[in-house]
Amino acid sequence: MSTDHEATIRSFFDVWVERDPGKLTAFFADDGSWSEANRPASVGHEELHAVFEMQTSFGSEFSFEFRNLAVVGDTVFTERVDRFSLNDTQMTVPVLGVFEFDGHGKIAAWRDYYDWADLERQLLAAGVDMSGA
Repeated sequence: MSTDHEATIRSFFDVWVERDPGKLTAFFADDGSWSEANRPASVGHEELHAVFEMQTSFGSEFSFEFRNLAVVGDTVFTERVDRFSLNDTQMTVPVLGVFEFDGHGKIAAWRDYYDWADLERQLLAAGVDMSGA
């Protein structure tokens, strides 16, 4: 088990709470990617920065509870509960995340899996227009 990769992932989510897209992007390889349950992958620093900017400005009061975290070689598996506030409504999203690291200790790929229908129900309850989703 590589504690360096574990420490990097924990630091990444600590930085997320700071809501700084530039610092988040710096965790990734130049051609790194992030894909979520309902979106195509964002690839490269420019796209990642843009999606982090949108994500961190979308909500507030972010917190991340790690229920399980395992490191196998250069891959980190996280079972977590992501929480944030949106329009005075608390969102709770159980997430399975998979992070692959390159040889330089940067995130090469991040994939998040969650129940999009459950999140959509919460977003609708918070007054978010989901007609374009």
